[in-house]
Amino acid sequence: MKEHQIRLRKNWAVTGLGLFMLLLISSVGIAQQDEHATKNSDITVVWTRTGVVIETQHELKLTTVSITEIREKGAVNDATSFFQFAPKRVLIQFAWIPNQDYRLRLTTDKGVRVTDVRTPLKPVLYPVQTVELDGLLSLMENLRRAAKPTTVALARRLTKAPNMLLAIATDAGHLGLIELFTGKTVWKTRISEGYVKHLSFGDDGNRLYIGEQAADGFIYAYDISMKELLWKYRTADDIETSIPSEPGSVYAWVQYPGPSRMLTLPDGGLLVSSVHSWTSGGVSRVKSQLYRFDGKTGTLSWKWPAEGASRKLMRWFDISADGKTCALLMDEKGKGNGQLIVIALETGKMRWRASFEPLKPYFDGVTFWRGVGISPNGKFINVTTDDGRAFIFDVNTPNPIWQYQLATPLDVSGVPILATAGTIGATDDAAIFVTGDTYIPYHLQKGAQRPATAHPNGLTVFAYSWKGEKQWQWQLENMPQGLRIDATGRYGALTVSKRRQNPHESLHGVSVFALMAEGSGLTKYIQTYRLEGQLPYDTLAISTDGAFIAVVEIPLPMPDDTLRGKNRVHILY
Repeated sequence: MKEHQIRLRKNWAVTGLGLFMLLLISSVGIAQQDEHATKNSDITVVWTRTGVVIETQHELKLTTVSITEIREKGAVNDATSFFQFAPKRVLIQFAWIPNQDYRLRLTTDKGVRVTDVRTPLKPVLYPVQTVELDGLLSLMENLRRAAKPTTVALARRLTKAPNMLLAIATDAGHLGLIELFTGKTVWKTRISEGYVKHLSFGDDGNRLYIGEQAADGFIYAYDISMKELLWKYRTADDIETSIPSEPGSVYAWVQYPGPSRMLTLPDGGLLVSSVHSWTSGGVSRVKSQLYRFDGKTGTLSWKWPAEGASRKLMRWFDISADGKTCALLMDEKGKGNGQLIVIALETGKMRWRASFEPLKPYFDGVTFWRGVGISPNGKFINVTTDDGRAFIFDVNTPNPIWQYQLATPLDVSGVPILATAGTIGATDDAAIFVTGDTYIPYHLQKGAQRPATAHPNGLTVFAYSWKGEKQWQWQLENMPQGLRIDATGRYGALTVSKRRQNPHESLHGVSVFALMAEGSGLTKYIQTYRLEGQLPYDTLAISTDGAFIAVVEIPLPMPDDTLRGKNRVHILY
């Protein structure tokens, strides 16, 4: 692993952003004088993060592909596997070195083609597939209230290689499964009329778990090949159900029971935190429960708390890569202290609890959003509170080893401003904190609804070592909408999107970082793939190896009553 990281760090060396823009896509070199080869002016080579895409002007049937590194003392051969996902496009997974000469040799039904190319300093994000969602998800089935995509997941099925699946669902219970490379619909159905909150694959991509926020709060497990329901669990039996105060409202789903998070465990189990927050007789009520299921049968392994549902909100959790440790955040909707709970996943027993006191005089209670991460090796936990504080814990002790006022309130002309801080991630090397827009809390506005200036730490990605030393940072161009890090900690994908007062000035896209690259944020930053439309919150997925990224786009209304962008999902390599 250390040798791999060193090589990566060398590979991502960069001298400046100008060179990055100039060298994104390598130009085609001069064909070799090979008596068995033809000239190849019709071949374009695109260097991506984990490989190469070859595009040809004419349809070819490939039989073999090889990439050879050209050196002063000769060539180093590297036989390469490939996947021809379109008649004129070939995808190759290959670990290439920046600014290096390579020779590509393609054996086709029309002979052998040889091309020399030089790699760029940085890769690009390549659009493998774009899938229109209006038909796949029946978004316009109800013309009075069009359905919206809410969650997406990626998985590699081991039944046929390479075979990547993408699952996507809506706030009206629609579900669509497509083959990633071909865009072919594998399954299209409607699970229920509920808001599908989370999707997760299991059993090597052959099983799909679905968590809905609806009157029953069901967790479903489906066999993908048979398209059959394996089991379901009604969480409303534990955390109750309710009738929303305004059943016809577009936000009525918020008062139903549903999962705040759902993850598949390494051993095939399923971990779900379910939450129900509603009003009864004018009184605000909350119930939450954490479950571990057997993924195949739906048998409940344990519930936490074992004695019954908690009266606190289970906001978010994260787990270690070995599936043995869970870090869970809970609060009382701004009343009193917030809590970090560490749970042993094999037994469902709490190991320890840490308490966070309110940040006086600005707040009387502590709340969280999605501010918890655990390093894949299970050694450290990072946390952010909604008041802008950041913490690092050793997984074995409830006392923080580091804390910092990352985006906490600053007084500007007597009005406190702060930045959102609920998006975070973790690798074995770093705690990652992402801050968002500057705002004034409602109860502190004092007549000023909009901040007079931006918080100095707003709209920024921060990476700290687990000892609390800042490693790098990167300024964002828009509000963060979701963060995904692959299982190896190699790549991070962050969606940025928000409709501004002038929508023509709003940037919408997904920014990708090479997290193992050595150096500053400029070195780690790869590219922001820009999209026309707006990006819904948390509609982002990354494959376990980091090779593929899925991001959802929806239309953006413009001042002239036109729409920019479409309902679609983009697959990037």
